[in-house]
Amino acid sequence: MRQRHRARVGIFISLCGIAIALGAELGWVRARGKRPASGIKHAALSSLANWSYQDTGSFLRSFGLVVVIAGVLVFVGGVFGSRVATGLFSLVALAVAVLWIVLESIKYSAVDLPFSDLRIGALLTLGASLLALIGTAFLRRRQA
Repeated sequence: MRQRHRARVGIFISLCGIAIALGAELGWVRARGKRPASGIKHAALSSLANWSYQDTGSFLRSFGLVVVIAGVLVFVGGVFGSRVATGLFSLVALAVAVLWIVLESIKYSAVDLPFSDLRIGALLTLGASLLALIGTAFLRRRQA
Protein backbone atom coordinates (compact mmCIF):
# COMPACT_ATOMS: atom_id res chain seq x y z
CA MET A 1 0.00 0.00 0.00
CA ARG A 2 1.16 3.48 -0.79
CA GLN A 3 1.12 6.25 1.74
CA ARG A 4 0.10 9.76 0.81
CA HIS A 5 1.57 12.87 2.36
CA ARG A 6 -1.02 15.20 3.91
CA ALA A 7 0.11 18.60 2.75
CA ARG A 8 -1.87 20.72 5.22
CA VAL A 9 -0.66 18.73 8.20
CA GLY A 10 2.89 18.90 6.86
CA ILE A 11 2.64 22.68 6.57
CA PHE A 12 1.21 22.93 10.09
CA ILE A 13 4.03 20.79 11.49
CA SER A 14 6.59 22.85 9.57
CA LEU A 15 5.18 26.01 11.14
CA CYS A 16 5.43 24.31 14.54
CA GLY A 17 9.11 23.61 13.79
CA ILE A 18 9.67 27.30 13.09
CA ALA A 19 7.89 28.20 16.34
CA ILE A 20 10.03 25.74 18.30
CA ALA A 21 13.25 27.22 16.95
CA LEU A 22 12.01 30.78 17.45
CA GLY A 23 11.03 30.01 21.03
CA ALA A 24 14.64 29.20 21.89
CA GLU A 25 15.64 32.77 21.06
CA LEU A 26 12.99 34.48 23.19
CA GLY A 27 12.77 34.96 26.97
CA TRP A 28 11.56 32.02 29.04
CA VAL A 29 10.93 33.25 32.59
CA ARG A 30 10.26 36.57 34.29
CA ALA A 31 12.41 37.83 37.12
CA ARG A 32 11.00 37.14 40.57
CA GLY A 33 12.78 37.45 43.89
CA LYS A 34 16.34 36.13 43.52
CA ARG A 35 15.61 34.61 40.11
CA PRO A 36 16.68 36.78 37.14
CA ALA A 37 14.80 36.85 33.86
CA SER A 38 16.42 34.30 31.59
CA GLY A 39 16.04 32.10 28.56
CA ILE A 40 16.97 28.62 27.52
CA LYS A 41 20.04 29.90 25.69
CA HIS A 42 21.63 30.93 29.02
CA ALA A 43 21.69 27.43 30.53
CA ALA A 44 24.61 25.07 29.87
CA LEU A 45 23.93 21.57 28.58
CA SER A 46 26.48 20.32 31.09
CA SER A 47 23.84 21.09 33.74
CA LEU A 48 22.31 17.71 32.98
CA ALA A 49 25.51 15.86 33.93
CA ASN A 50 25.42 16.94 37.57
CA TRP A 51 21.73 17.93 37.70
CA SER A 52 22.36 21.51 38.75
CA TYR A 53 21.66 24.64 36.74
CA GLN A 54 24.78 26.28 35.29
CA ASP A 55 24.93 29.49 33.29
CA THR A 56 26.78 29.76 29.99
CA GLY A 57 27.71 32.63 27.73
CA SER A 58 28.01 30.41 24.65
CA PHE A 59 24.93 29.56 22.62
CA LEU A 60 26.76 26.52 21.22
CA ARG A 61 26.92 24.96 24.70
CA SER A 62 23.37 25.79 25.75
CA PHE A 63 20.00 24.09 25.82
CA GLY A 64 18.97 26.61 23.18
CA LEU A 65 21.11 24.99 20.51
CA VAL A 66 19.38 21.63 21.01
CA VAL A 67 15.96 23.28 20.78
CA VAL A 68 16.90 25.18 17.60
CA ILE A 69 18.26 22.01 15.96
CA ALA A 70 15.16 20.05 17.01
CA GLY A 71 12.93 22.82 15.60
CA VAL A 72 14.76 22.81 12.28
CA LEU A 73 14.49 19.02 12.06
CA VAL A 74 10.76 19.16 12.88
CA PHE A 75 10.42 21.70 10.05
CA VAL A 76 12.30 19.42 7.63
CA GLY A 77 10.27 16.40 8.79
CA GLY A 78 7.05 18.31 8.14
CA VAL A 79 8.19 19.37 4.68
CA PHE A 80 9.10 15.80 3.70
CA GLY A 81 6.19 14.18 5.55
CA SER A 82 8.33 12.05 7.84
CA ARG A 83 6.42 10.81 10.88
CA VAL A 84 9.57 9.48 12.49
CA ALA A 85 11.52 12.75 12.21
CA THR A 86 8.66 14.99 13.31
CA GLY A 87 7.68 12.74 16.20
CA LEU A 88 11.20 12.17 17.45
CA PHE A 89 12.43 15.75 17.25
CA SER A 90 9.24 17.32 18.60
CA LEU A 91 9.59 14.94 21.55
CA VAL A 92 13.25 16.00 21.94
CA ALA A 93 12.25 19.69 21.97
CA LEU A 94 9.49 19.02 24.49
CA ALA A 95 11.81 17.00 26.75
CA VAL A 96 14.59 19.61 26.66
CA ALA A 97 12.11 22.38 27.48
CA VAL A 98 10.68 20.45 30.42
CA LEU A 99 14.17 19.56 31.69
CA TRP A 100 15.19 23.22 31.55
CA ILE A 101 12.10 24.28 33.50
CA VAL A 102 12.79 21.60 36.12
CA LEU A 103 16.43 22.69 36.45
CA GLU A 104 15.35 26.33 36.73
CA SER A 105 12.86 25.49 39.45
CA ILE A 106 15.46 23.44 41.33
CA LYS A 107 18.02 26.24 41.28
CA TYR A 108 15.56 28.85 42.48
CA SER A 109 12.48 27.67 44.32
CA ALA A 110 9.78 25.65 42.61
CA VAL A 111 7.30 27.76 44.57
CA ASP A 112 8.78 30.87 42.96
CA LEU A 113 8.08 29.59 39.43
CA PRO A 114 4.34 29.79 38.84
CA PHE A 115 2.93 29.21 35.39
CA SER A 116 2.27 32.94 35.03
CA ASP A 117 6.04 33.61 35.11
CA LEU A 118 6.65 31.62 31.93
CA ARG A 119 7.21 33.98 29.02
CA ILE A 120 6.49 33.65 25.33
CA GLY A 121 9.61 31.62 24.50
CA ALA A 122 8.71 28.79 26.86
CA LEU A 123 5.06 28.80 25.89
CA LEU A 124 5.89 28.86 22.18
CA THR A 125 8.37 25.99 22.41
CA LEU A 126 6.24 23.84 24.72
CA GLY A 127 3.03 24.45 22.78
CA ALA A 128 4.51 24.04 19.31
CA SER A 129 6.39 20.86 20.19
CA LEU A 130 3.26 19.36 21.75
CA LEU A 131 1.14 20.31 18.72
CA ALA A 132 3.75 18.92 16.32
CA LEU A 133 3.86 15.69 18.32
CA ILE A 134 0.07 15.36 18.13
CA GLY A 135 0.07 16.36 14.44
CA THR A 136 2.50 13.56 13.66
CA ALA A 137 -0.34 11.05 14.00
CA PHE A 138 -2.22 12.81 11.18
CA LEU A 139 0.75 13.31 8.87
CA ARG A 140 0.25 10.29 6.64
CA ARG A 141 -2.61 7.98 5.90
CA ARG A 142 -2.87 4.70 4.10
CA GLN A 143 -4.29 4.79 0.63
CA ALA A 144 -6.33 1.86 -0.63
